[in-house]
Amino acid sequence: MSEEKKVINNEELENVNGGYGSGSGYFMHVGNCNGSYLALRPQPCWDQYNEIMRLWPGYEVFTYGAMTNGTGLNGVPCTYTYVSYNGIWGWANSSFLY
Repeated sequence: MSEEKKVINNEELENVNGGYGSGSGYFMHVGNCNGSYLALRPQPCWDQYNEIMRLWPGYEVFTYGAMTNGTGLNGVPCTYTYVSYNGIWGWANSSFLY
């Protein structure tokens, strides 16, 4: 299965982020992930095979603040933030970012 590594362009970022485009970004940190890691995903939905990268507690990620609703484990609704780590962009569950 090929991995989708899609970077959102400025127009898509504005649509997802309520009109806020590529202004200055900021850094966030990965928090406690219940003893595990936070998955960086190509789409804002949980799937055990839907991972680009593992983000461990303490990692620093970059974001412009784009957020969207998605699904977490067992289909539970949650919010995802579009972030970058080591130049790779994807969606991460916002509950574990601060």
